[in-house]
Formats: sequence, structure tokens, C-alpha cells
Amino acid sequence: MRRAALALTLLAIGGAATLMLARFAGSNLRLRDVDREMQSIVSDAVSRDPSIRNCVLAVTKGDGSLAWSGAAGIASQQGQVPMSAHTPIYIASVTKLYTATVIMHLFEKGSLSLEDPMGKYVSEKLIRGINLYAGKDYSSEITIAELLSQRSGIADYYTEKAKDGKSLAELLRENPERSWSVEETIARARDELKPKFRPGTDVFYSDTNYQLLGKVIEAVSGKPLYVVYEDLLFRPLRLEHTWLIGHRSPQLGASDAPADVFYGNINITQSRANRAYWADGGIVSTAQDMTVFLKALRQGRIIRQETLKLMHQWHGLDFFMQYGFGTMHFNPPWLIRKAIGLRPLWGHSGSTGSFLYYSEDLDIYMAGTIDQTEAARGPFFMMLRVMRAIEPTDERKPNPQ
Repeated sequence: MRRAALALTLLAIGGAATLMLARFAGSNLRLRDVDREMQSIVSDAVSRDPSIRNCVLAVTKGDGSLAWSGAAGIASQQGQVPMSAHTPIYIASVTKLYTATVIMHLFEKGSLSLEDPMGKYVSEKLIRGINLYAGKDYSSEITIAELLSQRSGIADYYTEKAKDGKSLAELLRENPERSWSVEETIARARDELKPKFRPGTDVFYSDTNYQLLGKVIEAVSGKPLYVVYEDLLFRPLRLEHTWLIGHRSPQLGASDAPADVFYGNINITQSRANRAYWADGGIVSTAQDMTVFLKALRQGRIIRQETLKLMHQWHGLDFFMQYGFGTMHFNPPWLIRKAIGLRPLWGHSGSTGSFLYYSEDLDIYMAGTIDQTEAARGPFFMMLRVMRAIEPTDERKPNPQ
């Protein structure tokens, strides 16, 4: 999720606090009303914003007392295929959480150290000059931990404008038939963009960091990235509708095509299928599969819980958003929490309007998408409504003191 989009999202949520409080004042949902409220959340997302053509949401309680999923809108404009709870979606940068989990698994096995320089695993030719800052080339010294935590200083190949005056995101939209390799995305950051700072001295969200982590995974495992995902995550967790772009299972049929994605009124689905999206944002999944993954991660079924704690060493990113190892932490001030019921969350967001978060306070997992790159606040309003619907009734009552 981009920095400007995060800022817009957080400001919008803060500005809408009074409105949201009024909407939910006196709300006293019982368990039997949850299904109706959840469906209202997804239906409203589509009906109230003409730019959102489809929406899907999955909500799961950690104790198993609730497992809800639903959808609204049209998944495919061609043929007017309805969106369903089982429709695959481009999860975009939520992929970073999966990639970081694989790295932490390799760390647990002793296959790598978080303080290893990436130059130990990635060819010098590929990375030489990618962080040439103030006359010194730090490229080979950047650590795995600095890549994971967005503290490498490397430029973002995807959103930053290069010498041609355009970002790669723009080029993909203009010419979706043009296939970009991962090596080309890394080269774009290396040759046409400038690094931001000396490694370890600041935080800057860069997709390039995760392309490089994908290269580290392949070097350490000796396998293609998609095979590592399948061996470690997809098959063990039975994520049967989850794959890396370009590697969909032959068992999946035409009905398993991912839902359309929009940039404003422009359908950019074809460009989202580009193999340039890789370890940084190339996974396709379903909302239900996403919650299965996050629940397994939190419960220590992929990596140990003490290893997960390492992923939650937070650094400031934007306003109330912090970043750990492939993990976002939304931590609103106490006043906003009390005013509108927006709780702390950890997980990740994606530029397509995708989201995957867990609330420790309410023990709920939330996943889905609105498939609209220009409606950044939409997922947060949806999650706010979910939390308001699920939180215990007594927590909504004003404090008598």
C-alpha cells in the first residue's frame, strides 16, 4: 500500500469519526444479526461507490465461533459473472506477508541469518549500485532484516517515476501486453532511480526490497519461488485457490479466474496478471484462504510464535501505520479507538484494495478486497464496521466516569 494512500486513508477515517459514531450509536447487534450486518457491509461497499464493481469479505473468530464470508458486485465485466465468496482475487502487496513468512521459516531452519548481507545470496551484477548513496555503494551490505523492514533505502521500482517520466505502474496500465521480468524491475530501481538514504537509517516503502527477497529465497532454497510457496504454505495449509501469478494449478477451471481490478474507471485486470508482480505482490488467493493463512501464522503453525514476534518489531511508516518484517501495524490513538471503535490491527494491505488483518482485541481475522486502486479508505471503513458489529455490547457503552 502506497504512503500517499495510507495518509489519505488515515485522514479520512479521522475526519469521519463523528459520522461513524452517529451511524453506530445505540447499535446492539446480537449474534443472529451478524450475518445480515456482514452482508450489508459488502453490499454497501458496491452500491455506495460507483467506482467499486465488486467486493468480498471473510471474517473469522479465532475461537471458531464465527466464520463468515460473502461478496457483492460483478467479478468479471466480460460475461457479467457475479462476485462470490470463492472468487480468487489479486492480493497485491499482501503477498509481502507471505514472502516475509518464508524468509522467517528459512531463518528458523538456520538457512540464513537476518543480519546476512543480501550480497551473500544475490549476484553482484544484479545489485551493484542499487544503493549508491552519497558517493558510497552500500548495495552488497544491505541486510535481510533491512529488506524485510523497508529500511534498505532502495528506490521503489513500481511507483516512482524513472528517466522516461513514468512509473512502472503507469507503463503496465498503458501497455499491459508488455511482459516485464523480475530482473527488469530490479534493474529499473538500480539504473533509473535514486536511493533514499543509507541502509538502516530510515524507513521507505519499496516493492524492490521484496523482489530482492524473492531472489534470496530462490538462492537459499535452490527452488523457484512458486515451488517454495507451494511446499511451505499452499499445500500444507490446503490453500487450494491460492497461487503465484503464472503458476495456477491445472485443476482450476475458467470459473476460478481472478476478479476484475479497476484504476478509477479503467479495467486494469490484464496488467495485474503481469509476471512483474512477484514476491512483492504476485499472489492470487481467496478471502477465505487468506484468513486460513493468517490464522496459521498467528497460531505458530508455520513459524514459531517467538519468530512471529521478531516480525513485529515496528518502525514508523505513516501517521498511525508502522512496519515490521513484511507486516503492517495499524495503531490508532486512544481517542480514535474510543470514538469510533477502530482497534489496533496487524497484517497487510494491497494497492488493489486488498486487505488481511487480525485484531488482537477482538480475536478476529478480516480479509478481502474492493478491487479498486483509487479507494484506499474503503477497506478500513469495512473493517471498522466489522469491528463495530462484533465487539462486545458492554464495550460500546459510555464510561460513567
